Amino acid sequence: MDKKIIFIDSEISLRNHKIDDLGAIKETGDIFHSTDIRSFATFIQEGNFLCGHNIVHHDLKYLAEHIAVDSFASIDTLYLSPLLFPKKPYHRLVKDDKLQSDELNNPLNDAIKARDLFYEEIEEFQGLPNILKRIYCALLYPFPEFQGFFKYIGYKPYPLTDYHIRNAFTGKICDHADIGSLIKQCPVELAYVLALVYCDDTDSITPPWILRNYPNVINVNKILRQTSCGGCKYCEEKRDAKKQLNRIFGFPDFRIYDGEPLQQKAAEAALHGESILTIFPTGGGKSVTFQLPAIMEGEAVHGLTVVIVPLQSLMKDQVDNLEEKGIADAVTINGLLSPIERHEAVERVRSGKASILYISPEQLRSATIENLMFSRNVVRFVIDEAHCFSAWGQDFRVDYLYIGDFIKKLQENKQLSAPIPVSCFTATAKQKVISDIKDYFKRKLGLDLKVYATAAERSNLHYNVKFAETEDEKYNYLRSLITSHNCPTIVYVSRTHRAQEIALRLQRDGISALPFHGKMETVEKVANQESFLKNEVQCIVATSAFGMGVDKKDVRLVVHFDISDSLENYVQESGRAGRDPSLQADCCVLFNNDDLDKHFILLNQTKLSIGDIQQIWKAIKDLTKTRPTIQCSALEIARQAGWDDTVSDIETRVRTAISALETAGYVKRGRNVPHVYATGILVKNMSDAVKILEASDLFEENDKEDAKRIIKSLISARSIAEAGNDDAESRVDYLADNLGLDKRVVIRLVNTMQQVGLLADTKDMSAFIRRSDTENKIRQNLERFLRLERYIVEKMQKQAGDYDLKALNEQAANDDIAGATVKNIRTIIYYWTIKGYIKKAGHFTQNRVGLCPLYEEDDFKRKLENRAEICKFLISELFHLSEQTKAQSENIPVTFSLVGLLKSFQQNTTLITMTMPARLEDIEDALLYLSKIGAVVLQGGFLVTYNGMEITRLVLDNKIKYKAEDYRQLNEFYQQKIQQIHIVGEYANLMVKDYKAALQFVSDYFHMEYKRFIAKYFKGKRAEDIERNITSQKYHRLFDTLSEKQLNIIQDNHSKYIVVAAGPGSGKTRVLVHKLAALLTLEEVKHEQLLMVTFSRAAATEFKLRLMQLTGNATYFVDIRTFHSYCFDLLGRPGNAQDTDTVVHDAAEMIRLGEVEQGRIAKAVVVIDEAQDMSKDDFALIEALIHQNEDMRVIAVGDDDQNIFAFRGSNSAYMKKLITDYGATQYDLLENYRSRKNIVRFSNDFVKKITGRLKNEENIAVRQEAGIVSLTKYRSRNMEIPLVQQLLKHKEIGSIGIFTNTNEEAMRIVRLLRKQNRRARLIQSLDGFHLTDLAEVRCFLNEICQNAITPLISDEVWKNAKNILKEQYAGSNCLEQCLRALKQFEKVNTRKKYQTDLFEFFSESKFEDFYEENDDCITVSTIHKAKGREFDNVYLLLSDAYPINDEEKRKIYVGLTRAKNQLHIHCNFSLFDDMNLDYVDVQHDDIDYDKPNEIDLLLTHRDVYLDFFKDKQKTINRFKSGTELLWRDGYFYANHNGHDLLVGKISSGMKNKLAVFTEKGYSVEQAHVQFCLYWKGKEDENETMIFLPELHLVRNGKTEIS
Repeated sequence: MDKKIIFIDSEISLRNHKIDDLGAIKETGDIFHSTDIRSFATFIQEGNFLCGHNIVHHDLKYLAEHIAVDSFASIDTLYLSPLLFPKKPYHRLVKDDKLQSDELNNPLNDAIKARDLFYEEIEEFQGLPNILKRIYCALLYPFPEFQGFFKYIGYKPYPLTDYHIRNAFTGKICDHADIGSLIKQCPVELAYVLALVYCDDTDSITPPWILRNYPNVINVNKILRQTSCGGCKYCEEKRDAKKQLNRIFGFPDFRIYDGEPLQQKAAEAALHGESILTIFPTGGGKSVTFQLPAIMEGEAVHGLTVVIVPLQSLMKDQVDNLEEKGIADAVTINGLLSPIERHEAVERVRSGKASILYISPEQLRSATIENLMFSRNVVRFVIDEAHCFSAWGQDFRVDYLYIGDFIKKLQENKQLSAPIPVSCFTATAKQKVISDIKDYFKRKLGLDLKVYATAAERSNLHYNVKFAETEDEKYNYLRSLITSHNCPTIVYVSRTHRAQEIALRLQRDGISALPFHGKMETVEKVANQESFLKNEVQCIVATSAFGMGVDKKDVRLVVHFDISDSLENYVQESGRAGRDPSLQADCCVLFNNDDLDKHFILLNQTKLSIGDIQQIWKAIKDLTKTRPTIQCSALEIARQAGWDDTVSDIETRVRTAISALETAGYVKRGRNVPHVYATGILVKNMSDAVKILEASDLFEENDKEDAKRIIKSLISARSIAEAGNDDAESRVDYLADNLGLDKRVVIRLVNTMQQVGLLADTKDMSAFIRRSDTENKIRQNLERFLRLERYIVEKMQKQAGDYDLKALNEQAANDDIAGATVKNIRTIIYYWTIKGYIKKAGHFTQNRVGLCPLYEEDDFKRKLENRAEICKFLISELFHLSEQTKAQSENIPVTFSLVGLLKSFQQNTTLITMTMPARLEDIEDALLYLSKIGAVVLQGGFLVTYNGMEITRLVLDNKIKYKAEDYRQLNEFYQQKIQQIHIVGEYANLMVKDYKAALQFVSDYFHMEYKRFIAKYFKGKRAEDIERNITSQKYHRLFDTLSEKQLNIIQDNHSKYIVVAAGPGSGKTRVLVHKLAALLTLEEVKHEQLLMVTFSRAAATEFKLRLMQLTGNATYFVDIRTFHSYCFDLLGRPGNAQDTDTVVHDAAEMIRLGEVEQGRIAKAVVVIDEAQDMSKDDFALIEALIHQNEDMRVIAVGDDDQNIFAFRGSNSAYMKKLITDYGATQYDLLENYRSRKNIVRFSNDFVKKITGRLKNEENIAVRQEAGIVSLTKYRSRNMEIPLVQQLLKHKEIGSIGIFTNTNEEAMRIVRLLRKQNRRARLIQSLDGFHLTDLAEVRCFLNEICQNAITPLISDEVWKNAKNILKEQYAGSNCLEQCLRALKQFEKVNTRKKYQTDLFEFFSESKFEDFYEENDDCITVSTIHKAKGREFDNVYLLLSDAYPINDEEKRKIYVGLTRAKNQLHIHCNFSLFDDMNLDYVDVQHDDIDYDKPNEIDLLLTHRDVYLDFFKDKQKTINRFKSGTELLWRDGYFYANHNGHDLLVGKISSGMKNKLAVFTEKGYSVEQAHVQFCLYWKGKEDENETMIFLPELHLVRNGKTEIS
């Protein structure tokens, strides 16, 4: 037969299968290149063989429609290539299933390459041993992919038996494999496997296209090389685990546990293809147990073992440990790798050099990882820390639950007939955990896991627990242990800051120590770990992450400065000691019960509650209103959900919540795939591409080289796949991973190549424009942001600094910057951060941030202005494009490309002023800016580098909520965590008492059925105790002293709205504090989700202090604020007295309009103190919060009978509205713990006179002593003198309060008392008096401002400011109260002191808040000022000056209920006459008393001539409270160096007041300075120091009291 061969290739359209181009070459060298099919048929008609690459199932399939191809014998070089070139580097012309080429769409060129390849294949075949030729021909001859080749070379098949193959491959395959069946059933697969076996190169692999087309290759490989018979040469040598352990690792034998070779059994089970679950102790050889089979399978079947590990640091450690042993089979792919390192790792896996791949569960969502696994023979999945599958494990992770779904999908895509086996490893696991792991893999993959567990204990470890009451005692123990052992030591702590602190303290004490924790920079972590491993330091102080996978054999001391949060973790961490079995090691715990509470607090703050997941679900529903699939970052979802984005690990929490939603079927997370493609190559070959690249000035030199690599990769891979195909090799992440480039670089270069015409300009971006928006509206929003951004740039320092965002916002508002809000400022800072213009530095909170500029100021300003111009253009362009769209949806989709926008912009530059030409990066920056400020919604394109997740919403009904059943597994896990903390605490207590009993306790925990374990060690009520996330001691301290009714309120965690009508003395404050404690502990409300609002700073401070006493430092973060303070925060402004009238109204309106950042108002619980005092604006704020948080609970506590501030808008109707409109559950607190029985009886009888009350039942006196109630009725209008006479006569024991209707009455009484040498304190309101204006306070604040470098006040600055205050104002009457105020602030702010908190504290506080309550001093005030106070003895002066309406009755009721032991009423009206007064001492006094002869008047701002002080500053600046003044006819003088200097003058209004007193015979006898204040007039630029004097007036007459 005349053999005439013609080499052909064709270009076929993927869309319509049309023949686009044809090429062919004859052996003579004649060529054909045309699209004419007829000419092509003529050209090939003289041939009898057609040869090409992938022609059998591709080219010939489409040519058959036009040509009789059956008349030709076909030869396909594709199928021959892996058979004849199985060894790396395979053939130079072939990559996977494609011919390598530097030219695109040139079939002639590819036909020539096919010719060259074919002849080399013939040459290679001829060089094979005859037996191999015979085997190949016999196996492959019947198949069209191969028959033509054998016919061409004249090779015919001979009968083939299994003997021929066994003989040819002796020692390379199992002698007992059923080869006969393989010959019949899988001949092609068998040939490919034998080719790979023959090449004898462990790095060479079966090409991915073969695995796709012949999936049975894997099974054939398994039968020949992976199934051990145990009796042949191959199996005895290559499949003997013990021999291979010695060869690979140098270990002579496996470890033995209690006489049982469990490690060997587990390794051999893996080699036999079983799925296993092993439980070995820490340091028990877990890693070798899976690494050995993985390396052996890599050598035998070129298999890949995928190891899933939760920690990136652990992956690196394992790979490094193998490399130290000279084993280079393992790689890790994780987020810490640079693009080049990632590329190298990907290439090692793809090429077959790696047989072990370490990844995290999150990496399973990477398309690159999935493609890698598809291209390799994955022989096993190894899951480390397998307890993460179980809600009963100590570290349940929702993302682990995706593993089974991924493996199942991989098996289906690869069409595997047998499941991929898995190996699960954990160091510690309870029986329930083991059951959960087994059930999971049985349910998901149908696998039965065989368990290999050891009960062996580490006999070389000795345990000890030392009780330490204080932190210092703990530290002294620690230092003593380290110095006495003098060996490598690991100290475990629970918090990152503790690691730093203790390491530093040890260093100061001469012990070489370094910290290690998760928040350190990677470089520092690695350096510190290396220093410890190399014995350069003795001690490492670390959080629990340290030590996993670290094999340091000489650690002989592990100290837990803070006990672990579970026995599992404790056993693992203490197991870092004594890794060398020949060494004895000590494991010590320094313990007190407060350590457990710290774990409970940390658990509460880190756990994902059902409410948290519901918030994320609501955020996703909001984000997917107009489209079911979104691409966004975890941080953006957190912000949408209203989560505080300053909380650590916020993004991890978001991803966990999304995983929980995915598990429950609410959403589906897409793969981490950027939908950006480098498609539509517009050049014919590489040389044309290089010419264009070299000629373009848009590429830097480095960019040109990277661009060449990208275009070459695309051409050689023939990437003509359409965009939208996630597996297309033109996808950006594919290119990035394969070329070792950053994704951002690839996207930028692809866009630039589109710009210069190398690639087609594909519209890979979408914008969504709201139909309700107008171009003008969006422009106005842009202008507001730009103006604010320019303002911030001007205000920012050029160097790093800390910025108070509220203060910055206030400045902007004062400077008329429209749109200035903290929310908008944070948006700008967020944009700057992701663009790399700044970086955050130091500590930051919601209102404070440390920033470090990374830009040149002038350059940055130019960029800003250019961006502004581009943004304006883009808005117009996008609106123009939207007008051409016919979509009827609320959000109009507009598709475009960066290149298209740039070209449009350049065509319009005549209308735009730019300081430099626009580039693609500028268009990108402008689009990103518009996206972040909310002007447009963008999707796709370059945004993939900022948006890390793709989420598709599956449940489209907005009414459907994430349910308790969906949360069951997570809830079970958190309940287990609570019990684990209790259990580890029980272990510590047992260890102190009985060492053997403690060890038995641990053994029983791991080996007994869990319910039996609990029944054995936690009997009766103790079983209930371990259900609570609080120690039993703390629980009893919190709740044992409460009454039944109080407990009912505390335990009500079901009512959405609660109203507590709390009678006087009923323990309202106590109930609220304990309720807050219960919310934070038992109900697990996170501190940032809890808001308590009060009506005074004093109340807020008291709640904070009392809560701190109950719950410790966790209270520091709880938001307990006044209404005004909270609203100023929402408005983004520091608190000030001037705007208090409108701030609550403004804040409520901003919430309603959606102008407040969601994170500021996302609350789970709002608690309202003194709810009866809410005004219309206050209630509007509460309602606004309710409407923003659909599941928010409201707890309102108050007493409508004590609503006495109607004059400022307060109305208890709003408290009642919660019941009538919102269905609040009402609780009545009626037990009065304050007053004795008769006082309660009297107030009960009186309160019945008030109409429209909430409470129907009487208050109940808890105290059964009778108490004294006296009522003296007068005819006289003046009752001050007889009241004081009675007080002096009675000589009461305990505190005394005297309460009046008016300030004037109170001032008279104070003077009478002082004249009788009784200490008296007047509490009164002063119009225009603000504590921040007080000279003493201002002195302190000024010192802080001048010396505090950052918003955070250092201890040194604080101390110095206090000393200066004491020096400058020594002898001032106000100094004592000021120091008391500072002490209060210190108590509340124990951890850190911020300037803004300090200013807010003083701006909201009142001078009287800091009077010291004591029995020696009588308190005198109006009844309004008495509210909230209590006294042993109360005197009420009630005159008939006012009409007795309900408002007045409530005020009187407040006065009555202040008394604890004695109540003395002095009145001159008949209000009490209709009451039963049998138990009351009633007296009648008919004397007509005169007004007192002496009275003190404290003048206010209205009473002095303020401008008069302006030129007297030199003298007034020397004044202090208490400075004596001289009075002369309305003027004040001060004596200075023997001279009387005029310093002040009263106002005309005060002159008139004094004239009235003069007519009554009074004259001013003395005067002194009561307050020195700063004041600023409306037209003034600077402040003026003024003083408010107190006048002592005397009238001639008799002595009032004898």
